[in-house]
Amino acid sequence: MFKLTCFASIHPTALGQAIKAVNFKDMKDKFVWQMDGAQFVIEPFRNYRDHQASYGYRVYFDGSIDGALYLFEMSMGVFSPEITGVEYSLHHHSKNQETWIKDFLNRPSFRTTDVRGVFLKGSIGIVCLPDSSVNIQIRKKTKAYKLIELLKEIDCLKHDIMPVDYDLFSVEGVAI
Repeated sequence: MFKLTCFASIHPTALGQAIKAVNFKDMKDKFVWQMDGAQFVIEPFRNYRDHQASYGYRVYFDGSIDGALYLFEMSMGVFSPEITGVEYSLHHHSKNQETWIKDFLNRPSFRTTDVRGVFLKGSIGIVCLPDSSVNIQIRKKTKAYKLIELLKEIDCLKHDIMPVDYDLFSVEGVAI
């Protein structure tokens, strides 16, 4: 699931009213849009005052990047949000923290920043977590129009590091 961290000048209550027209449901402490198993969630930071210059939000989504960009633009885009982080949590059933670290140590394009499982590939940070997941993240302040580039970078790396499972005994896709 992708996770965005952003800041916008709109108060969470006003945001909730504004995005009801785009079929977001106001659930406890978050705004949710769901369709066909895909989910797009906007969650305001909890500690805020009523008259701040900007308010923090976490945006979670699964599903297609194009669909998420559309929903982000429809819900938050008009408020010119500043994006400070883009993350993706990657899980694979056959890998644990140790095997992820060994895999990344063998890749010459990955630079080790901490022997306990923190790596860099270009501007993308990769953190191997004890729960066998990998957190892929880009941390830099940018405007919303650059979001597609950040999401595509993470998506490309995600496909690069995700192991491919082959079922040798599957006849799927084979004409007999």
